[in-house]
Amino acid sequence: MLAQARPGPTPGGGRLDFAHADIRTWTPAEPHDLIISNATLHWIPGHAGRFADWIAGLAPGGTLAFQIPGNFDAPSHRLLRELANAPRWRDRLAGALRHENAVHTPVEYLNRLTALGCDTDAWETTYVHLLPGEDPVLDWVKGTALRPVLTALDADPAAREEFVLAYREALREAYPATRHGTPFPFRRIFAVARKEGGHGLQGARHDRRDAR
Repeated sequence: MLAQARPGPTPGGGRLDFAHADIRTWTPAEPHDLIISNATLHWIPGHAGRFADWIAGLAPGGTLAFQIPGNFDAPSHRLLRELANAPRWRDRLAGALRHENAVHTPVEYLNRLTALGCDTDAWETTYVHLLPGEDPVLDWVKGTALRPVLTALDADPAAREEFVLAYREALREAYPATRHGTPFPFRRIFAVARKEGGHGLQGARHDRRDAR
């Protein structure tokens, strides 16, 4: 993505730049008004332990905001873990998948960010997607939750196909199709934390509450 990104001047008179960094160790080199993460932190074990460094890297009144999937206890993920832990796959897929505690509850995020001196809003929303196609939930998770399994079995195409077929049947039962498509509830967790001092993003608190 960075290779295809286009840094440079923006139409509004600003400038857009990109830098490669490891989110597990990245710390702002200078004060930021806004640090935002979209659908990333659930890939980072212990990500809440990074909050202190990021809050410290905000300018007074600055904002840390993030969104992460919160569906690790949904059938799509629970069935995947159960299948991966079955005797047929347990040894080959040990440690490949994230656990159900890969993310925290909104209350836990609120408590952690408030303890760092932030005025915090945290909430969750469940979006019910109506997916088209024969196996739409399987197609969805192939780009996300299923990727570690596909990678682990990449050298054994027959085993990979066997696993996917078994998972597909479980998903079809858990998410029955209707004549309009397959309903797929997807929970997401949001948090917006404003550091004390300064004016920060004026109106941000009011706007985000209206958006809910």
